[in-house]
Amino acid sequence: MNIKTTAGQMRETVEKLFKDAGYTVPELLSYIEKLENDHAQMAGQLKKMKLDSVRKASAAAGMNSRLKDALRE
Repeated sequence: MNIKTTAGQMRETVEKLFKDAGYTVPELLSYIEKLENDHAQMAGQLKKMKLDSVRKASAAAGMNSRLKDALRE
């Protein structure tokens, strides 16, 4: 299977398999759609967390050395 296959192409492939088999499983398509939505949501959360991490790191790097020493104590 090609890794670059899109979700739409996979959905078409599953529908073709359903047609070839002569029956369908609608729960499968809804499950695939749910997984796609979950993936998109997690990707958004990951992106947000990475940005927050970069912001925190850059803020800490900009602190005065005296302030860093005071915080360590």
